[in-house]
Amino acid sequence: MMVHMSTSIDINQLYEVLENEILNNDFTKLDENFFNNIASYFKQNRNNNSSTPTINSVLNQEVKTIILSLIKKLIEIRSRKLFLNSTEKLTLSNLTLEERFLFNQIIKFKQKTETFLKNIEMGNTNKLDDMRKKVIRRTILVKVESNIPPFVGVDLKKYGPLEPEDIAILPSGNIEPFLNKLSISGGWAEDLENP
Repeated sequence: MMVHMSTSIDINQLYEVLENEILNNDFTKLDENFFNNIASYFKQNRNNNSSTPTINSVLNQEVKTIILSLIKKLIEIRSRKLFLNSTEKLTLSNLTLEERFLFNQIIKFKQKTETFLKNIEMGNTNKLDDMRKKVIRRTILVKVESNIPPFVGVDLKKYGPLEPEDIAILPSGNIEPFLNKLSISGGWAEDLENP
């Protein structure tokens, strides 16, 4: 079902979209601007910063709450379909571009899980050992905020001493004891070499 929405949102129509999604095993086809139209509605109906709420502003906020609740439920149902069903049984082209971006990590997780289970089923202990080694080798780029004495990492390499303002690449398994002494870059530094 293709759904078009103007900048005024029809809650009944939005509910129908949700109902269709619940009743179908595959993804319901949404208009490519589905989420953008809803965001535009919210943009056009922002509350002014008045300290005294009016009846209209209270009603407007309630409508927004209902819309967000319906959208959240829709995304939950669509992500659950993706997680629980084979991607071959689903029409991924029915996902909006925003959903494809959002669900990309679920798809990658499913692929890794299927590979993991296949390795177990095939008795491929070498692949499982490789997975363990990759986790042990994961490193994180950090900025040191206070002194850290020398230590031996989970990779059995010596690190430190580290002083404030130092930048270091540390094994992920050694980060937890020093969390209050580090600023963490926010991602794995897998492509970087340990010093």
